[in-house]
Amino acid sequence: MKGIWQDAEVKSLFLEVEECKSAGKAIRDAFTSHAQKFGRKPNSVRNYYYHEIDRLEEDKQRLSRLKIDLKEHQKSQFAFFTEEEKNRMIDKIKQKLEEGYSVRKACLMLSGGDVKEMLRLQNKFRASESEKKSNVLKFKAKTTNKITDGDINSIFLGLVKLIKKNALDSARAQVENEKLESASAIRKLLAEMGQKERELKFLRDDYSSLKKENALLKKKLLMATCFKARAISEKEREA
Repeated sequence: MKGIWQDAEVKSLFLEVEECKSAGKAIRDAFTSHAQKFGRKPNSVRNYYYHEIDRLEEDKQRLSRLKIDLKEHQKSQFAFFTEEEKNRMIDKIKQKLEEGYSVRKACLMLSGGDVKEMLRLQNKFRASESEKKSNVLKFKAKTTNKITDGDINSIFLGLVKLIKKNALDSARAQVENEKLESASAIRKLLAEMGQKERELKFLRDDYSSLKKENALLKKKLLMATCFKARAISEKEREA
């Protein structure tokens, strides 16, 4: 459920946080668990949780309605380790590990039973160990990352394939453009031919009309000539 947080979801989140703290687990486990249940992102859940604490401190009426005890949800005031403190803490934890204790148990013993302090030590130790492993992997990657003749040959063949593909794509695009241009030229030519055919039809119709008019005029001329010749003949007979 994304978007607006309903009261039931808010209560569920705060309850999950309380259960994690009671079990001595990292609070981020509650954010992850809640995100999976409600289709949200862990970071979004975390940000909402801390903002909601501030809002509930100001809105006592809503706090009472949700029945949330803010004493269980105080924001941690982190005291940052100096480099010397960090190294000393890591050495003590490693010493406990050599004695057979787990990281969790070692941190709990060093914190004097304070669960919050135990989580702080545990997170710092694991972050430090993770950082060391990351640096080792990076170093190994740099020292073993050699290019062989086979790699060079693969790169060369890949470039050849890429060039061929680009050339083929370019040729196909050119052929497609030429097809479009040819189709456009053909359509234009057909349109011109259609126009010429219509003009030719008009000319044929005009020619046919003129031909009929010419025949009629010839007929009228012939009749007029006949009448005139008859009139002349009659005058001559009378004379």
